[in-house]
Amino acid sequence: MKNLYDILEIPSTSSQEEIKRAFRRQAIKYHPDKNFGDKYFAQKFIEVREAYEVLSNKDKKEEYDLAYKLFYSKQTQGQKETIKQKASEEKRQRKEKEEKVYYEPTKPFYSSRDRQTQETPQFNPTFDLFGEKLDSELDFFTLPKKIGKIIGAFSDLHKEGRPLTQKEKNISLAKGFGIGLAIGTAIFFLASLSNPIWIGIWFIVPTAGIMWLANAGNQFLHTNLFVGVNGFAEYQCEDSRKNIKIQDEVNFSEITDLYIYRIEKKVNFNYQGTDFLYVWLNCETGKVAYVKEGTFDKKSEIKNQGTEVNFQRVCENYWTVYLLDKLEENLQKNGHILFNLYSHEENSYQNYIKLGIGQITFIKGENEEFTYKFNDIKKLYTKGGNLHIQHQNFEKKFYFFKSGNEDVIPLLNLCNRQFFFKAIELLLGYKFS
Repeated sequence: MKNLYDILEIPSTSSQEEIKRAFRRQAIKYHPDKNFGDKYFAQKFIEVREAYEVLSNKDKKEEYDLAYKLFYSKQTQGQKETIKQKASEEKRQRKEKEEKVYYEPTKPFYSSRDRQTQETPQFNPTFDLFGEKLDSELDFFTLPKKIGKIIGAFSDLHKEGRPLTQKEKNISLAKGFGIGLAIGTAIFFLASLSNPIWIGIWFIVPTAGIMWLANAGNQFLHTNLFVGVNGFAEYQCEDSRKNIKIQDEVNFSEITDLYIYRIEKKVNFNYQGTDFLYVWLNCETGKVAYVKEGTFDKKSEIKNQGTEVNFQRVCENYWTVYLLDKLEENLQKNGHILFNLYSHEENSYQNYIKLGIGQITFIKGENEEFTYKFNDIKKLYTKGGNLHIQHQNFEKKFYFFKSGNEDVIPLLNLCNRQFFFKAIELLLGYKFS
């Protein structure tokens, strides 16, 4: 019979608060987002969740404690010693296994020790943004300095890649010019053109188009992207590897909030694409550290939706893991986790929610707050881009008449949204699909 207390690494005399704290600690440690869905960690995460679901429920805990006590009492003294030795050996093997996995060179994992290191090791990354091995022929023209151990990276530059000489560029443009003239000449004879305007158009347009393509092909313009344990970086070089035009490096310790905006574009109800905007900012200083915007097609596979949006998705995942790793420390320090609303148009924010253990508080004004304790929550649901929370005292008597307390969280303006839902699950016990 499984010892659920051993799974959470706590004694059987632990209080409900200690059980909850142990669950948060273990759930964060084995979280799939942190470990690329590795089978070992995924199974440990499931075991931790199952143990918590039993031990956090008063009735289930009493039933389990009774069953385990009965099971243990039926064992002989020798069997009891064997159970203790087995538990001790499993704990040793688990620690050994985790140490081996964390430092396995073929796996893009990191340990809590890596979290404390801000400097980035100066050697080329091994894995791409999806945790798969990088092509050994890819080249990185620079490396970040302060984002910790590199977890994943992207490069569109190959080792043999080099900028064209001016002579090679001229030859390429000349070929484009010749091909354009040839196309114009063919159209002139096949269409028997006589109008000077059309003759000019059919000579100029193909020539200009092909020369534009040739010039674009002549450019030496490449991008390197990095996601690390403690931040991310973007670099772009032009004309040579040493001429770096974009050099953005963001350490998570310099950030307090991530704001994400997505909106679908439609023409006559037909989906045309999704515009996205990522704003990384520090609400304490008012500084915006990094902004990335663009468009992707949600109907295509994630890996085919564009490097920029996938880079930001991975950055968001590791930012969320960073916040999860800091969760317990911030709870002990402040008693809650603060969440803000952000307006990109005005570049302004407001403190909106304090999320604590078993409760959520809405900041109504400078000196006004309202708290929903876990047992006070009547209903928690999403609707129309908003998260609604109702107090037990809430009633809807008629369509226009309501009484009691109900609050709405505008998710489109909520910062650190991914972390918010995970924190809701860890601190309030609510899980959203």
